[in-house]
Amino acid sequence: MYLGINAYSHDSSACLIDNDGRIVAAAEEERFTQKKHFSGFPELSIKYCLKTAGIRAEDLKGVAVGWSAKELWFDRAIKEYVFQFHPPFYVYKKTLKKLYGLVTLNSLFEKKIGKLSSGIKMEYFSHHKAHAASAFYASGFDDAAFLTMDARGEYYSSLWGEVDYQKGLDVKGNIYHPNSLGVIWGGISEYCGFKPGWQKAGTTMAYAALGTPKYKEEMKKVMQFYPERDSNWLEVTTKYFRVADCKGEPKKLFEDLIGAPSAQPGKYEQVHADVAASLQEYTQDIILGKLNDIYKKTGKDKLVMAGGVCLNSVTNGLILEKTPFKDFFIQPASHDAGVAIGAAYLLYQKFNNGKKPEPVNYAYFGPEYSQDEINLALLPHPELEIEIKDEVYKDTAKIIADGEVVMWFQGRLEFGPRALGSRSILASTVNKGMIDELNKTKYRESFRPFAISILESRTKDWLVQGNKSPYMLVVDHIKPEHKDKVPAAQHVDGSVRVQTVNENDNGTYFKLLEEYERLTGIPLFINTSFNIKGLPIVNTPEQAIEAFLESKDVRYLAMGNCLVAKKQ
Repeated sequence: MYLGINAYSHDSSACLIDNDGRIVAAAEEERFTQKKHFSGFPELSIKYCLKTAGIRAEDLKGVAVGWSAKELWFDRAIKEYVFQFHPPFYVYKKTLKKLYGLVTLNSLFEKKIGKLSSGIKMEYFSHHKAHAASAFYASGFDDAAFLTMDARGEYYSSLWGEVDYQKGLDVKGNIYHPNSLGVIWGGISEYCGFKPGWQKAGTTMAYAALGTPKYKEEMKKVMQFYPERDSNWLEVTTKYFRVADCKGEPKKLFEDLIGAPSAQPGKYEQVHADVAASLQEYTQDIILGKLNDIYKKTGKDKLVMAGGVCLNSVTNGLILEKTPFKDFFIQPASHDAGVAIGAAYLLYQKFNNGKKPEPVNYAYFGPEYSQDEINLALLPHPELEIEIKDEVYKDTAKIIADGEVVMWFQGRLEFGPRALGSRSILASTVNKGMIDELNKTKYRESFRPFAISILESRTKDWLVQGNKSPYMLVVDHIKPEHKDKVPAAQHVDGSVRVQTVNENDNGTYFKLLEEYERLTGIPLFINTSFNIKGLPIVNTPEQAIEAFLESKDVRYLAMGNCLVAKKQ
């Protein structure tokens, strides 16, 4: 078996692939530690993967890391810092600390996890190649064009090219730091009052719907886009943001460019929403424009994408409409956690060159807890009423249909940033006030919308595009004849982020949706992540119960075959 790791980068993670190329287990360290975006050594994730497979470290055929220590040293520490960009010394020190962590990873692995077999050493793969591999080898495609985009890897912030099983990744072009769309998203998130900005791009994307793109010309002064170029097709004017360490805080020069100061958290003005809207529209121009160029240069009609910027679901929803690509696959864990998958795939290909792995059809690769473990976790809580249900989904559907919110804990934990029906908070869409109620429950900004889960067989009836979207990475719109039925499903601009559900992906969750449609005639409901107060998505029954008890306005928790309620 082959183990992939993301370490010493935000969203540390591990992934285990078997000898046939199937993902056996994958998990993010934050789900175990409950420290959001944990960036250290993913000890608990690795141990979980090995335990799931029933193996020890010495049984592994190899271990791969989604970062290249060599590139970090030669391209970032020497080429970029000494000869090109010349960032402050504190940034240089951070790079050296990360580099030290990577080069000593083998000894730490053997200390924390166990000794590897004789002759096996850590393999290091370029960060963006690991991103690309995570998307292609999971897609099921025979060949494809690829695009990766994030804040930065070792040196590059984007790669594009084509890929197949014989030649592997054929890189055609790149962008390198400080030219980075991801960094600018972090900077403008800070400008809009969402801190820390690099974690709040999703909030800024939602905020954009409240504005109009009045500042697009100003965005073009910040970033210059040259779609016809193979490399350096995006250039950032560094005087507007502090981009040295990827945080992207806005400088006064940017505030002068806009004519308004940065927002203070919780105190937003229309100008900030307009800036967010301008960034979102320009981002669409950039990504879709480059994808059209990539299609022309590769001739591939299938596309794969990964990297944090590729979580922009508004842009993703336009790919099939605005480019010639016939099909696309975006890796569900497109953020840095996903490079553990990519590293594992690249290592697998090294041993099995040209062999096509089994495509990834779902994202449920994390821990699962038995009913006995759930019962044990509930035992110390006499303040809770517990009913045992043979078909808990039926009672849950009725509760949602009655307008109540339910916390839902079933099966294996999702891998990636989206709750997909294993660790979810569920609610009806028929009452517009549900948006405010859920945002209060989760301590979120009042303007933020919620995604929906919908029966895959009903998407063409209810959604404008109606494309399959199992990982909640695409935005669509409710058809006009149904808009008034589901006001809480829609953002202020009428958009809706979609997860499509079928029986093969998640049987129990599918049955829940089916039962809900039987009761209401509506094949969709709100699905948001089971977490509160900025914590990661819950993993264990104990974490679920703690979050449930802290959520004062939520009365019900469906966990295993237990329907749990707070005593009145």
